[in-house]
Formats: sequence, C-alpha cells, structure tokens
Amino acid sequence: MQRTKIEWADYSWNPIKGMCPTGCWYCYARRMYQRFGLDAEIRLDVDELMADFPKKPSRIFVCSTFELFHPLADPYRRNVFRHIRLTPEHTFIILTKMPERIDRLMPDNVWLGTTITQQNEASRKADLMKHEARIRFISYEPMLDGLDPAILNGLDWAILGRLTGHGRRHDPEPELIEAFIDDAKIMGVPLFLKDNLEEICGEDAWGEPLIQEFPIEG
Repeated sequence: MQRTKIEWADYSWNPIKGMCPTGCWYCYARRMYQRFGLDAEIRLDVDELMADFPKKPSRIFVCSTFELFHPLADPYRRNVFRHIRLTPEHTFIILTKMPERIDRLMPDNVWLGTTITQQNEASRKADLMKHEARIRFISYEPMLDGLDPAILNGLDWAILGRLTGHGRRHDPEPELIEAFIDDAKIMGVPLFLKDNLEEICGEDAWGEPLIQEFPIEG
C-alpha cells in the first residue's frame, strides 16, 4: 500500500498484480508494465494483501492497476473483500469497467463506481445501479465524448478527467466540461474535477476554483 497521487484517494492498494487483461487502449497501467518490464503474471500479492493499513481513517483506492471483477481475478476477489470487511474504519473506493460481473454485496465501507468515457458505455451505469453501496458513482475519465445528462440520475458522485499521456488530440472541449458541470449542479450531484482539467479551462470557465467535491454521506 502506498500514498497515491490520485487526487480523490489517500492510498492505493493493489493486492492483485499482473498485466490487466481488460485491454483499454488508454490504460496507464499497461504502459507502466511495458515500460518498466514488470512481471505480467496475474497473481495475488500476499505481502500487499497483508500490508499494514493506515492508522487514521483513509480513502483507499482498490486495485488501481487491475480490473477487480475480471474473470481472471475470480480466485482472489474473496481475499480482497475479506480485508475490506476487517478494516471498517477505512473507505475503500472500487472502480470497475465490468459492473455486469459484480458478484457480491458490498461492505458498508465501500464506494462503488464504474468508468464511462463515452455514451456507448452508458449501460455500465445501469449495471452499477443494480447493486447497493454506501456511495455509487461514475468516473468520466478520460472524457472521450459527450454523455447524456440522464447518466447523473441517482448517482452520489462523479469524477471527471482528461486523457493524459497521449497529447491533446483527445482533449474534451471546454463546452463539454461546462455542460456536465451545469447538469450536475442542477441534479445535485457532487463533482470532483481532476487537476488535469485545469489545463483545458481554468476557473474563469465556471466562475470558481477547480471543483473537487466529495460525496455527501448520511
């Protein structure tokens, strides 16, 4: 477990190691494995699984480099959730691209989300909403195309971010960001804009500093 540069989490915890088989073309984890020649074998990292958790309550991003609900993670998933249940003082943030494969009830200390980068992935939200969780959210990152505002209905939170590491050819238009912010405000959905969006349109675009809200619990 290590401190993370991801703005909406305090730590990342990756007890499942190996090259993620989901195969997203924009995946930073695959680039990391390839660039540094890391061991691509999919396995349970027992040392990471048993790592000491922070003493203070923290937000912990689970499997930031691997798809937790991929079939190849099936043998290890129970171990991960067991440790989540054993540390109820922490908030575990789970983000999946395969919500149709969610196979269990979520512990009370889980925020459950799915990645949606464009409208043709919107069905993931319907699969997510079939499952109860303390917080349910979408990560609209990278923002590759516009989303129907209806995607926000019933959500507790939304994260927005641009694609990094591929130049600017995939950057969202400022108007796309502004429209999503307006829709979220109307629907009362808290938003967390990644720092990389400030490069596209600064606070003048929405009349306030970069919006980095967390979900309202209770």
